[in-house]
Amino acid sequence: MDVTSTRRRFLQFAGLGVAGAAGCTSFEFGDDGTPTSDLSTLIATWRGRDPSHAVTLQWLEDADDPDGVSVELAADDGSSADVRSDVDPFGDSELSRHRAAVTDLEPDTSYRITVDGDETDLSVRTAPAEIDDSLAFAEGGDIGTDDVVPRLHEQAASRDPLFGLVGGDLAYADGYDVEKWVTFLEDWHEHMRSDDRLVPLVAAIGNHELRDREYYGTPEDAPYFYSLFDNVQEERAYWALDIGDELSILILDSNHTAEAAGAQAEWLEDALAERTDREHLLAAYHVPAFPSAKDLDDEQRGSIRDHWVPLLEAYDVDVAFEHDDHTYKRTHRLLDGEPDDDGVLYLGDGAWGREPREPYSPAERPYLAVSESALHVIDVELSADGSRRFEAVGPDGEVVDRLEESEAGSQRRLDGELLERRDVDLAPETVR
Repeated sequence: MDVTSTRRRFLQFAGLGVAGAAGCTSFEFGDDGTPTSDLSTLIATWRGRDPSHAVTLQWLEDADDPDGVSVELAADDGSSADVRSDVDPFGDSELSRHRAAVTDLEPDTSYRITVDGDETDLSVRTAPAEIDDSLAFAEGGDIGTDDVVPRLHEQAASRDPLFGLVGGDLAYADGYDVEKWVTFLEDWHEHMRSDDRLVPLVAAIGNHELRDREYYGTPEDAPYFYSLFDNVQEERAYWALDIGDELSILILDSNHTAEAAGAQAEWLEDALAERTDREHLLAAYHVPAFPSAKDLDDEQRGSIRDHWVPLLEAYDVDVAFEHDDHTYKRTHRLLDGEPDDDGVLYLGDGAWGREPREPYSPAERPYLAVSESALHVIDVELSADGSRRFEAVGPDGEVVDRLEESEAGSQRRLDGELLERRDVDLAPETVR
């Protein structure tokens, strides 16, 4: 880690009000550039709890100071909620992870953040209980810690997203590099803000979260990811984010710490069956079923096509966000791998900071509608009437691609029979 740049970023953060708060401690850094007693890594997350009534704040500190502190969230109407942070090791590093899971909050409400009795100039906002008009979020994957990352964060944050959805490969730490995690969290803290509001980070797992392997590992192989992004199920990285009765995002683990087949596929089928009434039914995961740059016949990509795509099609999922290829891609709506207006849209391929690869062209892979070698983050806007807008933007605000859909997303689910179920093998994978 560049210690000088880390100090500079923190001094900028301190100027926003935390360092000037009465009674606030001085801020120091260890010799290796990791934070000790500051909030420069403070992020907001949603961890499988109702995002309309709960938010989790997390940050890293020196493990030599393991005591929890009070965290209070206060709304303008005078209501507040407070908890004491839990402190656990940050993986097997010399840092501790503070976690303050605050519940019993009101929907669609902004709360000012106070930590250990000191007011900050920061706030968080809960999700709405229902989508009355529209809802926006930022989406992408494959971020890392390169210099371009803050510019992409700022492009995303400038559109006031309710949250950021990252489809794996966050810090590119490979399960070992703690300093990359510190830099990643500091970048998100400082640049993924809408005014003074921390934009919550919702994350899927990717191959660069694991140590010594990329696939078929366990949570122990991804210690830093699971320290931050475990959910109410604790020992798995697949779960459902539900916002009201209109939006569900199924966040999946593409063979990293849970196999795509077996228990996860069974869970996916059940979760989809429970959500056929959603206006917007989405999925997000790392390894693409329909890649734009990598080998289509790769074992992992084939596994997603074999075990998940038939379920996404059978339950009429609107959009699947895919990553890992470091390009921008938008497919046609696909059914059985062919363009079909009643099919699933696959979007993304992950270049929220990592150097883009050269993709195949739509002529070379006809399932592609658009493919570009371009850094991007996707601004997603979902409307109450079922219409959707996707705009991929680059680090300087340039528009990479734009798509608007006026068809109500749930219309196909509610106006007719579900698509005929495919033969889906839910048995565990045997190939390694």
